[in-house]
Amino acid sequence: MRFTPQIRKAIYAAVAALVPLFVVLGFLTNEQSQAILSSVAAILAFFGSVMAIKNVAPNNPQWDFEDDEFIDDYEYEDVTEGTEPPVIPGT
Repeated sequence: MRFTPQIRKAIYAAVAALVPLFVVLGFLTNEQSQAILSSVAAILAFFGSVMAIKNVAPNNPQWDFEDDEFIDDYEYEDVTEGTEPPVIPGT
């Protein structure tokens, strides 16, 4: 299962909606509900961090800078051509 931001948000929204219901029904205390919400938030943050690390790992096949022909062929345009050098007032 891929824990995209939308899925993590939906999971936390579902838990945040169910926990107060269980408190009202008497299945959980306020202290237990805070612990549950904190734990769920920490777990989802952990999975988000793992996904971020996985996306920037050196073996990420989505982008390889060393073998990229696009970077070698890219030409930069000189946007300063024909413009006056900057003047700093008071110097």
